[in-house]
Order: sequence, then structure tokens, then C-alpha cells
Amino acid sequence: LGKQDYKKTKPILRATKLKAEAKKTAIGIKEVGLVLAAILALLLAFYAFFYLRLTTDVDPDLDQDED
Repeated sequence: LGKQDYKKTKPILRATKLKAEAKKTAIGIKEVGLVLAAILALLLAFYAFFYLRLTTDVDPDLDQDED
């Protein structure tokens, strides 16, 4: 009797394993999206930092040249 019950539950176990693997891949896709978003945010932060720094450096130079 125990062997018959094991055989019946084996396909169910396979199905649950497939569902678990599908969830793992879905989480992986979400993680990739979050990593890409973080990289884009860092690039924008660096761009804004250097843009603001260069614009503030250029303005005093123009004022000195005009005088």
C-alpha cells in the first residue's frame, strides 16, 4: 500500500518542483530589472553630479574673463 501511495504522489511532487522552478526564474527576472534600474540611477547620479560641478566651475571663469 505504501508503494502505491508513493507512486501517486510522485507526479504531484514533479508538478510542485516545476512550479517552484518557475517561481525562481520569475524572481530572477525581477532581480535583473532591479539591478538594471539601480545601475541607471547611479549613472544618472554621476551625470548630474559632474554636470552641476562643471557648470558651477564654468560660470566663475566667465565672470573673471569679463572683468
